[in-house]
Amino acid sequence: LVLSLYPYMIPLVCVYAAEYALQAGVWTAIGFPITSPKARNQFYTYSNWMYQFGVFVSRSSGTLLETPMWALWLMSALQCVNVWFFWIVAADQVSVLYNNLLLIPAFYVGLLGGAVYVHSFTRICSDLPLPYREFALSATSVGEGFGIVVADVIGLFLQACLYQIHGLEGAVVSCPASFSAGRL
Repeated sequence: LVLSLYPYMIPLVCVYAAEYALQAGVWTAIGFPITSPKARNQFYTYSNWMYQFGVFVSRSSGTLLETPMWALWLMSALQCVNVWFFWIVAADQVSVLYNNLLLIPAFYVGLLGGAVYVHSFTRICSDLPLPYREFALSATSVGEGFGIVVADVIGLFLQACLYQIHGLEGAVVSCPASFSAGRL
């Protein structure tokens, strides 16, 4: 039964790995100006508020509509695209979006994450027979925790690389790639 739950678990692992890598790594290295710890902390705080608002909105949709399985996979893939988007913006800082407009895509990150979460578990309740539901819900929730652990490790390295790019101190680990300060 556990192996048959992969269609629900993989989107959860991916969406959580991507969104928590953003929060733990990339968003900690964005600020206006980047050199100001106070500005980085302020962006981190506001982006997480917007993220949480997006999660609240999307998780509230669980009883309003039923999402097809392909949409769960698409939303988790889009969340991975969000990591790439925020990484490029944070690394380059030349984008027209390198300002508080980044709070809008932070809200979108929350929408995707909350939607995959609520609709994965809603699909389990509608797809599986009653005798297997409780076990399936418990087993699938492991995917969420695994995604968070993966994200924390990835986030450490994303932060370290962005700090290296911008010549910032304070990363807990070293970036495995070689970037010169101020250059990609």
